[in-house]
Amino acid sequence: MNLKDVGKNYFIVLIKIITFNLSIGVKSVLRFFLFLSVLMSGSCTVYTEKQSQALSKVVHATKDSLDAARIDLADVYASEAIKIVKPPKNRIEIQSMYEKITISTTPTTPEAKSEITKDKRRVVVIPEKYKHDTVIVVSSVEYDILLKDKENFEQLKVEQETLTKAKREVDEELNKQAEYKDQMIKDLNNFRREIAEKNLTIFKLFSALIGICFTIGGYIFLKLKGLIPF
Repeated sequence: MNLKDVGKNYFIVLIKIITFNLSIGVKSVLRFFLFLSVLMSGSCTVYTEKQSQALSKVVHATKDSLDAARIDLADVYASEAIKIVKPPKNRIEIQSMYEKITISTTPTTPEAKSEITKDKRRVVVIPEKYKHDTVIVVSSVEYDILLKDKENFEQLKVEQETLTKAKREVDEELNKQAEYKDQMIKDLNNFRREIAEKNLTIFKLFSALIGICFTIGGYIFLKLKGLIPF
């Protein structure tokens, strides 16, 4: 084999080396994105499963409370549910309804005239299924009388314990998901740093190899041109 063939084969090997090192870099990038997709899909699955359990409890408790005419409990359980679910981009607008009222003031002296003030008062609109039920406001006198009944008092006590447990489960779930999210970010940063370190090592080796190859290639080129005697 003459020197020209050696030079030709050398440049073919050089091209293969460059292609091989580039393929290593591409594979590293692909591995990074593959890891990211697996990590994100796994985290979403875990998050959805855990979230659905806590959310399912408070949502169904809200519906069951409404069916049982327990608006007091439905209000609290609904408040717990929105802690888990993010608000939508296009939120449905709900507005209150009001009734117009006229307030007449009784004059304090015979010469004074009565004053009439027009105002409006918010009304509570309930479904028709509650039309035969008695409405009692929490913390009112009627509510206190209701709790004097032993059976009602014991029922409320159990309900408060259940509500407290549900609140605790929601808070614990939110804390776990926050911790899991932080850990996922840490793992992602660690993997990104490892990829960067490997790519840097590959780049250094690649640069050194290219330098050696070009040195040898330059020698062969000069040898072919007869510019160096040895």
